[in-house]
Amino acid sequence: MTDATLASYDDLPYDSVPITDTHPDGLRAIARLFGVAAPPANACRVLELGCAGGGNLIPMAFYLPGSEFVGIDLARHHINEADALIGELNLKNIRVLHRSVTDDLSDLGEFDYIIAHGLYSWVPRAVQDKVLEVCGRQLSQNGIAYVSYNTLPGWHARAMLRDMLLAFCDKEARASVRLAQAHALFDLLEPALALQGTPEAKGLLAEIEYLRRAPASYVYHEYLEETNEPLWFTEFMARAEVANLAYLADAVLSTMLPATLGEDSARELSGLNDRIRVEQLMDYARLRKFRRTLLVRREVAVNVAPDLDAFAGLAFHADLNTEEEIDLAGDAPQTFTLAAGGVCIICHPLAKAAAMSLALRYPDAMGWYQLLAAASALVAEHGDERFVGETAAFKTEWFSLAAYQSVRMAAEARAFNADLPEWPAAHALARAPAARGRVVASARHTAVELDEFGALLVQQLDGTRTLEQLVDWLLQALQAQGHALEREALRTACQQLLWTLTRAGLLVAK
Repeated sequence: MTDATLASYDDLPYDSVPITDTHPDGLRAIARLFGVAAPPANACRVLELGCAGGGNLIPMAFYLPGSEFVGIDLARHHINEADALIGELNLKNIRVLHRSVTDDLSDLGEFDYIIAHGLYSWVPRAVQDKVLEVCGRQLSQNGIAYVSYNTLPGWHARAMLRDMLLAFCDKEARASVRLAQAHALFDLLEPALALQGTPEAKGLLAEIEYLRRAPASYVYHEYLEETNEPLWFTEFMARAEVANLAYLADAVLSTMLPATLGEDSARELSGLNDRIRVEQLMDYARLRKFRRTLLVRREVAVNVAPDLDAFAGLAFHADLNTEEEIDLAGDAPQTFTLAAGGVCIICHPLAKAAAMSLALRYPDAMGWYQLLAAASALVAEHGDERFVGETAAFKTEWFSLAAYQSVRMAAEARAFNADLPEWPAAHALARAPAARGRVVASARHTAVELDEFGALLVQQLDGTRTLEQLVDWLLQALQAQGHALEREALRTACQQLLWTLTRAGLLVAK
């Protein structure tokens, strides 16, 4: 244990939420594509370096009771916050420690998954080296380390605004004061930049607009902390190799596919056998700003490309929807909306049918062959049976959807309670965070954001009220606060929220 703390993080704690890409089940799925048999998510050990308030690690511990979790953080406020929630949830498979990455952590043992999200670029070089050293020394034989960091050349564009903010804001002031000064600089810059019309001015305006909407903790810790070192991917990998680590993959597979850069660029890269060099060249082409690099021990054999046979051994889940009538008789492109934002285009009838099947069953994950059977049955019944045998075309398109995270890969199929109970009850991991804020973690390790009314309602979901009784209670509570609402409108809103919670896996049968 250390007596030190991070004053800026105590003054302005980092928003601690689930980071979907760090979940062991998803990491294991990617590892299998590259020939690495990582340990199962429900029987593993996980270490998070810089765990903040536990918003990423605690949900994993709650949903994976057979695994063990350890988090360390140097900010005392973060550890106190995490400890309080762990105690309230009575979790026995997780502990958070007020320690530094530079401490001797060998007493913690080996881990199957080591997570360092939002840490590496934001600490001094000596601490960066310790992050990789811990991964190299304490990663299990087929374990995976996830390290995120800002990258060049893309971060050059953001560095100009950061430099201005560092020069303008009082370095001796508290974090909250410096944040207010940053917004004062935004107020000064915006009208002047709007008059210029140059590409540089437009870029700065877009960045300021984004920061206006971003959480305060992100603005401060990304732009006003003393350290923020973006680096080249080749530079990062050279450091990783010194720590006995090798490149496995990126957490977002689409960034590894040269074809996404267009035919001409893909052709130029096709003759190169050096994975690290190819990744760096693609970073140049994409002006990449941020990476989520997955590492393994150097002696572990890694496939140079994803194995589509292994892909067929995975499971999949997807939270998507479409307003269009789905055509299962032809391969015309159709637009699906992702719950997390954005859209995807799906063409092959089997892929459309598979998307429908997952959407109806979300948050369940279906194995490849189960999914193929369900999709084939839908196409045979409601479309053109000639498409049923085109499994190779289906697999190609489905892999692309998974690579872009329009559908999510999982190592194991899993079913959840997908029905809305008559007496709705939210489990403890939903109710406890709702009482603290407005973000709760779904069963699929995504952040479910609640408004004021939603957070109030979730706290009442103890299984003792029906929907109608919940509406009556909430109507009285809101009227007491001075809100004038019609009961029918409130009932509709409550019912929609309950279905959202059901699809997030947050309701349990009582």
